[in-house]
Amino acid sequence: MLSRRAALIFGIADLLTAALVTLAVFVALPARWAPVDVTAVLLAALKLGSGVSLVARTRLAPWVATAAAGFALAVGLVLVTVLALTASWLSGVYGPVGQGGSLLMVFSAALALPYLVVLPAVQLFWLRAKPSSAE
Repeated sequence: MLSRRAALIFGIADLLTAALVTLAVFVALPARWAPVDVTAVLLAALKLGSGVSLVARTRLAPWVATAAAGFALAVGLVLVTVLALTASWLSGVYGPVGQGGSLLMVFSAALALPYLVVLPAVQLFWLRAKPSSAE
């Protein structure tokens, strides 16, 4: 069984991630594109479900949290890779002019990295660890 403190911490982190993804995609992005919007809705819904189930300590919480963390990790790795490749392309093709856009892409990747790569990887590791007898 999951420890109460860890479930609460990861539950709150998932709720925060759901809110940040929703704000980043539907408020901060100026244009709509269906693949990004659908992915953001799925990710926010999974993270919201994971956060609520972890905080409430439901029976399905480990399963929902694993699914949400796996999806978030996959999305995060793709996003960070695409942003890094775009940054290098902008800098290489447009030289000094493209460095401003390149800097924006690197900054965006740096903002996504903790919530969509590091946190899900830690959650997956935590969820797969054998429970200790001290819990």
